[in-house]
Amino acid sequence: MSRQIRITIALGALFMFCNPTNLRANDVKQTIDEARKAHEEFVSLRDAYLAKFKPLELTSANAWWNASISGNDEDFAKKKNADTALLEFHSDKEFFKKVKALRESGKVRDPISARELDVMYFHFLPAQANKELQKKILEIENKVEQIFNTHRSEVGGKKITENDVRKILKDSKDSKEVMQAWMGYTSVGKKIAPDLKAAVGYRNQIAKELGFHNYYDMRLAVQEIDKQEFVKLFDELDTLTRKPFAEIKADIDDRMARKFGIAKEELRPWHFGDLFFQEAPGMESVNLDDLFVDIDMIELTKKYYASLDMPCEDIIKRSDLYESEGKSPHAFCTHIDREGDVRVLCNLKPNMYWADTLMHEVGHAVYDKYINRELPFLLREPSHSITTEGAAMMFGALVKNEDWLINVRGLSKDEAKEAVEAAQTSLRIEKLIFSRWTQVMVRFEMAMYANPNQDLSKLWWDLKKKYQLMNPPDDTTLPGYAAKIHVLSVPVYYHSYMMGDLFAAQVHAYAAQKVLGIKHPDKTCFYNQPKAGKYFRTRVFAPGNLMSWNELTKYATGEYLSAKYFAKRFVN
Repeated sequence: MSRQIRITIALGALFMFCNPTNLRANDVKQTIDEARKAHEEFVSLRDAYLAKFKPLELTSANAWWNASISGNDEDFAKKKNADTALLEFHSDKEFFKKVKALRESGKVRDPISARELDVMYFHFLPAQANKELQKKILEIENKVEQIFNTHRSEVGGKKITENDVRKILKDSKDSKEVMQAWMGYTSVGKKIAPDLKAAVGYRNQIAKELGFHNYYDMRLAVQEIDKQEFVKLFDELDTLTRKPFAEIKADIDDRMARKFGIAKEELRPWHFGDLFFQEAPGMESVNLDDLFVDIDMIELTKKYYASLDMPCEDIIKRSDLYESEGKSPHAFCTHIDREGDVRVLCNLKPNMYWADTLMHEVGHAVYDKYINRELPFLLREPSHSITTEGAAMMFGALVKNEDWLINVRGLSKDEAKEAVEAAQTSLRIEKLIFSRWTQVMVRFEMAMYANPNQDLSKLWWDLKKKYQLMNPPDDTTLPGYAAKIHVLSVPVYYHSYMMGDLFAAQVHAYAAQKVLGIKHPDKTCFYNQPKAGKYFRTRVFAPGNLMSWNELTKYATGEYLSAKYFAKRFVN
């Protein structure tokens, strides 16, 4: 007898005993029969679904990994075919009708089974529109991803990598050189913009066929995010961060103007040490990159996670961590099979950026690794990108924590004193800058899908001016928005980073204060604190997708997601 039927029978009997005048025996029997029938129907649907879904997902995950490593046409063709097969499967209208009807009946009452049904529903929903449009979108996404992987910026007649561009933007004091590097990278946007516009049109058409105003609204619904509350949250963040960011930006402008020997009015997007001004521009009194010269960041990362009783050696062995020709220049983590084959892709260099990135990506990886394997297959994934990004961002930011620099990096207290002060200042600046940058991404995508026929370049630079106080380039027709891979390849996702930052601050505060009894969260990186590791494993990672992201937030911290912990650490 299944768990669901046992529960239904027990509840039915109890209810009849407590209310003998309200229910007849036949009513109870009918309720039990309906529950049994619904459960049997669910099991049949789920098992039929998994028989096809599991091998398709495994093929797709491996194809994506291989294409990201090689960048060659053959691997991207395999990735496209695998993605198309998954799309074809989820576009099955008859199967979706059964899933939808059973979900809407409300008769699957066991919470685990009901959650599996929700996951199946949200997998199928976006694929129910015109198949040909969906195939066109996949074709564009694969084409664009390959363009990004193989794009090399031209500076001084030489082709250079994204890491090289980042180094020039960070280190050079030559306005002409940083402009060439920035323009060289951003030129990829000209190649992408027409495909992006086509993809937005196709996505909106699909969303409207499914009853949504536009694709943005549909993606929020699939992610279980209430749009009204979503906008309210970002408006609150805008209000909280506007003044402190303006103060920081004024100081950055002064420093950058001095660095390049120009007037503040002449500052342009290439003068701020980063492609999109989403990171702090290296204003510290100490060069934090120097902390990682001749340091094995992989060993530091392994050391840190092992101290929390969350070893990651197995993950590192399966990963690809250094640059190679044709390889994706970005970083990501993937769980290939939901059975423990977790891998990380990076392009490591000995600097603070990649120290943070490696800790971040392995943060994703341990999250995946420690999801409870006894959960049903469909629930063996993070609750939401918000929660996995939050965990990863929390761990990544620890490389600027005093506890981490002393106990993991190995600086003495005297050596660390100046570095820690610089790192903490840098972290606050970084969080405020990223908050304002995320406003640009969120507002841009929301407006783009609401009206894709507007002048998107003007929209982009207007938003950059409003939220980042950034002067646009002289040529405002430049499609800088299309040079950000997320806009096309990972649409309506970027909010997850900012909401993840809120989640990170909330979880960090709870782990420090409630689990370890440390009053000030900034005083710990949780190094050598297996008690904190147990909390992360059991209360944050293990539940997987057993509950929605906000229910998981409450389960892990006792409260729904709030901006107050982020504001307390980085704004006030």
